[in-house]
Amino acid sequence: MVRMMEGVVYGGTGRRADFGRPAAGKTGTSQDWRDAWFIGFTPDFAAGVWVGNDDGEPMAHVTGGTLSAEI
Repeated sequence: MVRMMEGVVYGGTGRRADFGRPAAGKTGTSQDWRDAWFIGFTPDFAAGVWVGNDDGEPMAHVTGGTLSAEI
């Protein structure tokens, strides 16, 4: 499972989360671009990032592999 999630960071939708150390994660985007998220981990840390509008309005085509992974 970890190898599969490493593939997300090193060659998949989470490439913006690659910061030069071993890492793995998963991106996600809800329907109509209302929510975008990235959950990732290294051997030492785990973190989750969610972006979205408080009122449920769609964002400007933001996906989990763009802004969330970069944060």
